[in-house]
Amino acid sequence: MNHFYFYSKQLLKIFEKHKEILGLISSIVELRNSYIINPQDIVNVANDQNSQYRGMATLKSKINSKNQEILKVIRSKRPNKVYELVNSFITELNLFDNSYNDDNSLIKLLKEFPENHTDAYSEKQAQQIFEIIENSSSIHLAIQNAKEKAEYIIAELSKSKKDSPTDYIPLTIGTDQDVPLIEDFILIFEKIQGLYNFICYLHKIDSESKPLLINQVSTGSWYSELLGIKQVIISTENLLKGIGGFIRDYITGKISREKFENNCKKAEAFINLIALANENGIKNAELGVFKELNPFIENFKSDTTIIEINEEEILKIKKTEKLTLAERQSKREKLLESIQLSIEEGKKNRVENK
Repeated sequence: MNHFYFYSKQLLKIFEKHKEILGLISSIVELRNSYIINPQDIVNVANDQNSQYRGMATLKSKINSKNQEILKVIRSKRPNKVYELVNSFITELNLFDNSYNDDNSLIKLLKEFPENHTDAYSEKQAQQIFEIIENSSSIHLAIQNAKEKAEYIIAELSKSKKDSPTDYIPLTIGTDQDVPLIEDFILIFEKIQGLYNFICYLHKIDSESKPLLINQVSTGSWYSELLGIKQVIISTENLLKGIGGFIRDYITGKISREKFENNCKKAEAFINLIALANENGIKNAELGVFKELNPFIENFKSDTTIIEINEEEILKIKKTEKLTLAERQSKREKLLESIQLSIEEGKKNRVENK
C-alpha cells in the first residue's frame, strides 16, 4: 500500500471538519444547478415583439426568483464569519500539505470567496450573485474531484484487508512521517511488537500463540493496520490515547523524558495497566512499560506532526513547534550561558559595591 492511503484519509477528515463553509458553498451550487430554462418555452414564444417581451419578462422573473433564493443562502452567514471559516480552512490545508499555497488553484478560488460573498451580501445585485455562483461552482468542483480521488484510493487499497481471526481486533497507527527505507519500516514494527508482547505478558497471554499480525501497510507516510488479541489491543489503544498529550509535549521538547514518564504514571490508562499487572502478580511493571514504550515513541520524533490511533488523533503539531535534538540542546546551552552571565554579573556588582 502506498502513502496516498493515509494522505487521502487525512484530506477527507479536513473536508469533514470544515463542512460549515463547504456546506454553504454546496448550497449555492445546488441552487445554481436548479436554474431551469426549458428550450421549448423559448421556441413557443411567438415572433411578434409583444410576445417576445412577455416571454423575456417571464424568464427574467424566474431568474430573479432563483437569485433571491441564492441570496437568502448567502445571507445566512455574515461576511466576518465567512472570512473566519475560509481562513481556517486554508490554514489547515496548508499545514497538512504545503502544496496548498498561494499558487494553488483551489487556494486562489477560496481566497476570492469571502470578497465575492461580501459583495453579494451587501449589494444584493444580480451581477454580484452571478460572480459568487461561478466562484462557488469552481470551488465545489475542485473539492469534489479531490474527494472522489481520495475515496477511490481508500476503497481500492482497502480491498487488501483480511478478515480478523477469532478474538482479534484491529489497531491502526497512522502518521505523516516519511519512512522510505525497509530497515526503518521493520524497526518501527519491532518496537510496536515489543509493546504488544509486554502488554500480553501483563494480561497473562502468550504472545507467541496470539501474535501481532500485519493486515495492511502503507509506505511513504507511515500507516498500518495490525491485528491483535482483543484485550491487549484495547489496553494498548487506551494507553497510547491516554498519554497522547504527554507524547506531544515530549516530541516538541517541552518536557524531558523524566517528566514524560512521571506524567504518564498519573494517566488513568497507565494506572489501570499497572493495576492489572499487580493483580497478576507482576512486579516492576512500570519499568517494563517504559522499556517498550520509549523506543516506540522515539521512532516518531524526527519528522512526525500527526499520530493517529484507530482513526483518532492523539497528537497534531505544527512543524514550527518541532525542535530537533540539536535545537533543544542549543536552546538549553544558550539558557545556561545566560544564567552563567547573570551570576558573573551579580558577583562583579557585589565586588564593586564593597
